Formats: sequence, C-alpha cells, structure tokens
Amino acid sequence: MTNKYTPGRLLLNAGVLALTACSVAAWAQQPTASERAEIEEVIVTATKRGAESVQDVPISITAFSQTLLENKGVDSFEDFANLVPGLSYEDAGPGDKTFIVRGINSTGTGVATVGQYIDEILVTGDLRQPDLRLFDVERIEVLRGPQGTLYGSGSLSGTIRVVTNKPDPTRFATTVRLEGSHTRNGGEDYEASAMVNLPLVEDTLALRVVGYHRDYSGFIDNVRLGEDRVNDEETSGGRAVLRWTPNDDMTLTASAYFQDTRLGGRNIFTTADGTLGEFNTDQYVHDPFDDDFEIYNLTWEQRFSLGTLTASTSYFDRRVSDNFDSTPFNQQFGEFLFLEVLGLPTINGLTNQTDTSELFTNEIRFATDLEGPVNAVVGLFYQEIDTTFDTLVASSDDAGFVIQPVLPIFGEFLAHSTDQFAVFGEISYDINEQWTALVGARYFTADQKDDRVNTFPFGGFNPPSVEPTVNTSSDKFTPKFYVSYAPNDDRLYFATVSQGFRVGGGNQNPIFPLPEENQNYDPDQLWNFELGAKTEWFDNRLRVNSGIYYILWEDIQVADFTDDANSFTFTSNAGEARAYGLELEIAAQLTERWDLTTTLSYVNAELTEDQPSLNPETAARDGDKFPNTPEWSGSFSAQYQWPMTNGWDGFFRADAAYVGDSETQFNPENPISNHKDDYVLTNLRLGIRAESWDATLFVNNLFDELAEVNIIEQASNLTPRAIVAARPRRVGVSLTYHY
Repeated sequence: MTNKYTPGRLLLNAGVLALTACSVAAWAQQPTASERAEIEEVIVTATKRGAESVQDVPISITAFSQTLLENKGVDSFEDFANLVPGLSYEDAGPGDKTFIVRGINSTGTGVATVGQYIDEILVTGDLRQPDLRLFDVERIEVLRGPQGTLYGSGSLSGTIRVVTNKPDPTRFATTVRLEGSHTRNGGEDYEASAMVNLPLVEDTLALRVVGYHRDYSGFIDNVRLGEDRVNDEETSGGRAVLRWTPNDDMTLTASAYFQDTRLGGRNIFTTADGTLGEFNTDQYVHDPFDDDFEIYNLTWEQRFSLGTLTASTSYFDRRVSDNFDSTPFNQQFGEFLFLEVLGLPTINGLTNQTDTSELFTNEIRFATDLEGPVNAVVGLFYQEIDTTFDTLVASSDDAGFVIQPVLPIFGEFLAHSTDQFAVFGEISYDINEQWTALVGARYFTADQKDDRVNTFPFGGFNPPSVEPTVNTSSDKFTPKFYVSYAPNDDRLYFATVSQGFRVGGGNQNPIFPLPEENQNYDPDQLWNFELGAKTEWFDNRLRVNSGIYYILWEDIQVADFTDDANSFTFTSNAGEARAYGLELEIAAQLTERWDLTTTLSYVNAELTEDQPSLNPETAARDGDKFPNTPEWSGSFSAQYQWPMTNGWDGFFRADAAYVGDSETQFNPENPISNHKDDYVLTNLRLGIRAESWDATLFVNNLFDELAEVNIIEQASNLTPRAIVAARPRRVGVSLTYHY
C-alpha cells in the first residue's frame, strides 16, 4: 500500500502550518507603521485590454514580477514551473519540453495543448516548446484554463506569456550579471548576461539590447565510449528591441530575438546492457542536440479616445537537430541482416531527426476604453505554419560516430502546413459596481496539408516513394462566459464556462500501412467549468487565491501504435475524458522583512472511454490516469531580508517544490509505460544588496534529489529505459551590477 505520508506531502503540510503559525504570530504583534508592508502588486495584460492588477482579473493566473523572478533566481522554464499550481511538463532536456496545464496531456502527439507567447509573438508550433532564457524579463503570466477566445486553438488548456522589458527613452541603463557554479557529478558552470538601454532621441526613441551566454557542465558519463560529462550545454542568445513613441498616442516596436542551444549529448542516462548506476549510460553513439531559433516582430499601438488599436506581425523560425541511439532497434533484426544481407560494416546505428518550424503570425485587435458599463476587445488573426520532420538512420562505427560517407539504413521526410484564420471578441457588461458579466467567442477555420517522402526505404530493398498528400480542414466556434462579483476592493469571485479546441490533421503511412479510417485524426475539444476566488486580508498582508474546476474532454488526440513493439506511432482519437481539481495560492507579508508563499494543486484526470486502437491490449482504457500528471503538487517559499550597514541589505530565501508520482503512459500495462516517483527539489539563496549591485550565494537541489522528471522508452524490448533527471546539486555565486 502506498504511504500517503510522503516527504513531499509532509513538506507541504509543514509549510502550510508554518505559514499559518507565523501569520497569526505576526498579526498578533500588531507591527508598527514602519514595519507594515503589503504584498507586491503584479500588473498583467492577459485580457488584451491594457494593464490590470492580477487581483482584478477574473481568470486563474499566476504572475511573476521581475523582482520575484530575480529573488527566486529564475533563468529558465523549469525554475518556475513547479511553483505554479496546475502546471507540469514532459521534459527531455533543455529545449525539449512539453507544457501541461490541469492534466490536459495527450502523450506526445498532435498540436501543443498550451499556448506560448513571447510578448505579442505566438511561438507554439508543435509539442516541443521553445526554452527562452529569462534574463531582463518584466514578468511571466501563466493563464490556466482554455484561452481559445483570445489566444486560439493552441491554448486548449492554458497559455504562458513571457513579457520582456521594453526600451526606455528617458534614461540610459545597463545590467550585467555573472554567475559561476559547480555541479555535483559534473564540473564548473558559467553564465554571463548583459543589458544596455540606449535613449536615441530623448523621450521618443530608444534601443534595448540583451545578450547572454551559458556554459553548463555535463553530469552523465558514457561508460561504453569512455567519455565523461557528455550532456554539457552551451546556450547563447539575445534580443534587440527598438521602440519609437512620437507622441502620447502612438507606439511602434520592432524586435528581433535569437537563441542557440547545443548539448554534447541527450540529457538522459540509460542502460542498454543492464543497470550501471546513477548518471551512467552505455549508449553506442554520440547523441548531440541542437536547437536554434530566431524571431522577428513589429507591433503598432495607436490610442484613440474610444480605445487602443494593436497590430502585430511576427516571423518565427526554428531548427532542432536531435540524435539518438538506434543500435538496440538494429539488434532485434540480428547481425546477419546488417552484415551479410545489407553489407554494412557494423550493426550499430544512429538516428538523426531534424525538425524545422516556420510561423508567420498576424493579429489586429481593438480594445475599447469606454466610461460606460460596456467594454470589448475584437480582432482578426491569420497564421501560416510550415513544419518539416526529416529522419535518417545511418550506420555508425564503434567509436559512436556516423560512418562517412553516410551508409543509410532508413530515411523519410514529412512536411506539414496549416493556414488558419480567425475572428474573435469579448464583450463585458458592468451590471452594477459589484457584478460584471462577459461573453466571448472565436470562430476560426484551418486548412492543413501533410506530405511524406520515403527517402530510403528500410534497408534499401525498395526504391524511394512519395505518398499521396493528405488534406484536412476544420472550423470551430468556441464560446466563453463568465460572471464576476467584487463586493469590495479586497474580494473577487468568479464563475467561468469556456471551451478549448485543437485542430485535427493527417497521418502519413509509416512502415506499417494504416487502415483508411486512420489516415487522419479529428479535432478535439473540451469544456471547462470553473469557480475562483481572489481575496486579500489584513491590509493586503495576506493573499489567498483559490479555484476549483471540472473539465470534459472529447475526441482526445493521442499516440497509437502500429505494431506490438510500440515502435511506430500515429495520431488517433481516444474518446472522452474528464478532469477535476483544485488550485490554491497563499502569500503573506508578515512584516517588512518576512514574506512567505505556498501553493497546492490537486488534479484528477482520467479517461472515461476506451481508446479505439490497432493494439487493444496496450491501448488506453476507461479509468486510466493521464500520463505525466501528478495528482498532488505544491511549493513553499520563505524570504527574510534585513538592513545591514552603509545602505546594504541582507536576504535569505528558501524555495521547495513537491511533484507527485505519475505514469508515463495512459495504460500502466503498456510495455513502454514507466512509473515516476514523487520528489522534492529545494533551493537556497543567501546574499547582500546595495543600490547598484548584489551578490548571491546559492544552492540548487540542496538535498541532491534524484528527481525523475521524465522516463522515456520508445519501443518495448527494443530501446532502453532512459531517465531524464533534474540537475544534481549545484552550488554557486551570482554577481549583478545595475546602472
């Protein structure tokens, strides 16, 4: 029987009890006016109607300000993800993550279920989400629940928005951050980041330039090839933003972003020939991973007496090159086939998969700013998506490199395109000073095309071939309703009914031909029913935000398998599911020096109908839990700061996040399903601050937890069990200078 008193739950219970006890003690003391402090107000733009306090928006949102991001030492997605109730993710290493909100996950196929934005730029192309370094970021907004009305089909269960700092034409400013650390089982880590804000024309034109470079040591050893720390990471990137404000009513912003991430090897340790211990792998090949992307955007804002017109056009171009060991696949066919029949010098093989995405996105909208009870936002959206997926399996030598000239074993090329047009809008009505009602809708059409070229049929036994194009189309009207009640400035209650939607698509025949009914897959949709409350107490020294939800999901897009080994997949629809849960966020500013926060999330997501499948024995079944979705998760944070001398302040911060256990597939009897244990990650930060600089000593993963953030097994009995683990304990120092 499972022990319900896990370390993570004990940690959460202790955190909640400590928060309650400290809060009661602090309020009982009735601090003086000089000690009084309020919780920081975070301003968001999630409703596309302009800037609002997050506490005034009747949507389930977690928002991190720049101050909070810097206090927590947030540099990338995984640094904040576990601190957001209802947010989880599938992780295959830097640059290879799939976001999950409220358990809405479909086992690695189809379009992403969570939309991702950088400023006005939609960067959701496929399941593999871009992993932008988070330096000089104004805030992060995590919107939970379907956001299809304003953000489209990719926001089936939520949206994550990264809002960067914009140029300031009133002053020169610069920030430089240097960081050095050491990773256990790895080596030295370095990071350097810089920002320069340049006023070019006083109060009118400014340029903001950001650059960063990160060099992290690997911590996984390949014992077969005799190489240590194979998964080292090197990331370089930056952005340049030019903003022109000729008058109080017009703003024109041009921006360019780029980032290049290179891993010496995949962020996994795996065992093809038995158990070798933690952070050891015995793969037959070198498996580097490259992720490059660049983004260009032009946004125009024009303010009128009735509201603001916003027009945005952007181009997103990404290329990912992923390599992995295919030798275990080859071994199943025996040496005779490869050495004697095909005449190859070795049975070893490496698979390279190159994935490209191009997104051309345009949106124009008008948000009213009327004095009366009615306000609205209406807009048009157009997007072109072109993606390719090029696979080549080639023979490799005993040193783990592809033999030159290349000796192909199998190759295929997939191309996909989507053209999408939408019209959307929301209109709100203030019934009186306390009650507000909103009705929203989005109508869109999507035309898709899928092509496949069999560039090198397995073994070369057949000539290359071109499959017929698969064309699909879909259209949908997605509504949203909510009513909110604000009895005073400290209370907001809301009830929401909203629909999320995801486009369908086509399947191209893999090695095993598909029946006609599986040549394409249908769109899926869900209904979300939600009750939420945002409350502040004791002069805004205690904030409690909470919510409960119930979701009905139909025609879920999931991965199906063409063969008993689960080695070749396609996308199908799995019937129906339901999810319900609760989310809780508590923040307390005990005194001017002490602040505490805790979060708690419960998600119960499962199928309510068997998945039709070519392999019913391993298919998802009624009652199966959603993969990679922990039922319980939560976090606890505490920060204490104190004055020192000569304008210096000291601070100490502790952050702990608990992630519950989960399965990697719907059906736990599926041969490639694995159980992930729960874990707790704890970070500590101690430092000093002055007016223009700060220095911080930090320890990440304090207790050196072996956190199995993901387990990957691609085909039963053919590929080894690969564990993606959190980085081992990392100790370092960070220095930041502001001017």
